[in-house]
Amino acid sequence: MEFMTEPTTTRRELEPSRGSHAQASAADLAGAARPDRNRAVDAYRAVAMLAVAIGHWAAAAVSIGVDGSIEAGNALEFAPSMSWITWLFQVMPLFFVVGGFASAMSLDAHNSRSGDPAEWIAARLRRMLAPAIGLATVWLAALLLAVPAGFGVMAGLAATAAAIPLWFLANYTIDTALAPFMLPRFRKHPIGLPTLLIGVFVAVEIARYSGVPLVPQINWVLGWLLFQTMGFAWRDGLLPSARPMLAIAAGAWGATVALVALGPWPVAMVHFPGLTFSPTHPPSIALVMFGLAYSATALAAAPTVTRWLAGDGAGRKVWVAVVAGNGVAMSVYLWHMTAAILAGLVAWPLGLLPTADVGTGAWWLQKLPLMAVSTVILAGLVAAFSRIERQSLLGGQHPWRHGLGSTLAIAAVVSTALKLWASGSPALVFTATALLVAMWHLLISPNSVAERIGRFAKEDR
Repeated sequence: MEFMTEPTTTRRELEPSRGSHAQASAADLAGAARPDRNRAVDAYRAVAMLAVAIGHWAAAAVSIGVDGSIEAGNALEFAPSMSWITWLFQVMPLFFVVGGFASAMSLDAHNSRSGDPAEWIAARLRRMLAPAIGLATVWLAALLLAVPAGFGVMAGLAATAAAIPLWFLANYTIDTALAPFMLPRFRKHPIGLPTLLIGVFVAVEIARYSGVPLVPQINWVLGWLLFQTMGFAWRDGLLPSARPMLAIAAGAWGATVALVALGPWPVAMVHFPGLTFSPTHPPSIALVMFGLAYSATALAAAPTVTRWLAGDGAGRKVWVAVVAGNGVAMSVYLWHMTAAILAGLVAWPLGLLPTADVGTGAWWLQKLPLMAVSTVILAGLVAAFSRIERQSLLGGQHPWRHGLGSTLAIAAVVSTALKLWASGSPALVFTATALLVAMWHLLISPNSVAERIGRFAKEDR
């Protein structure tokens, strides 16, 4: 899923197998990959997005209320004892590490050509946002139809639920915009920069638990930048080999257990209503330590994973599946909550919504039909909208006519709009989706109004 960064295989690598502009198959893409490619990067991305979808579906507590209406919440609110499950499905730290690796690789290639950071950021924004704009357009249309019909509040709540995964995209947008400036500073100070980031992060964390207002929000950026920096180190070969990395992972796992056992941090590694100290809003020191443990474990296994995927037999088949999954991973990530919402609407009149107490064995069994319906609906949504993702991955380079300052401002507004979408207020949801769609068509898209005006002015001269 170099859906956030680079396609699994570049267009140049595909030319021999394509021979024309026909779309290459997953097998073609897999076979065209370079022998020295770090295939674990691709595997971790694909697994991460699948884990997010399954985790969100598992955590959804949808039932019928006493008045016969659908009630929805997070299962962890009703059964906090299930919080340990989040240690399996909290994959975002690893994804930011993978993103840092891929961003460094992409920046190296870009800098060998033009080196303009605005062009690189713009290309990344386009790849990230193209599939997201499809989701925003659908929900904006749903709101426009629902409000006059008197269902505006319900549609707003549904659109908010559909945006649950978008906090990640909002933060990844900021990290992507900062990557061209962070990477050279990391290479100049490979120890000093991470040390500085950790020091500031800890100071901000202390301010958070001391009740200092506003300052803790800085860790929304710093927390995820730490994992991006780890990805830079991975790309540059600065991390220890497998055995020392496993020792680091073991120490980090032990520290994480100690933090949640002895400190104020919860066992849960995801955010849900009712937590006194959220692990992710903003990232906490417990989440950072957990992310280090999780990522170090994965990085220790990465050479073995890459060798297996590059081999024959089962590894080769799994590699083809990884490549195919990466081609639609962003679509799965973006649409899985919409699929769950639609599944709930289908299951409601059929009597398929769970009625047992949340967290019990009976509840898990009753969730299976709902998750099955979600899977079928998601498959249909991915089939309908993944073409946007594939086109954005293999669409090539396009000129960017805005300066660096404007590019960074656009990234900041996009990130803010994505966060507002998940705010829960129907008015803010409408504003956020409308703003994203408008910015895409006016400024960001390769065929935006601004780009067409720029091309016309250039041709007129």
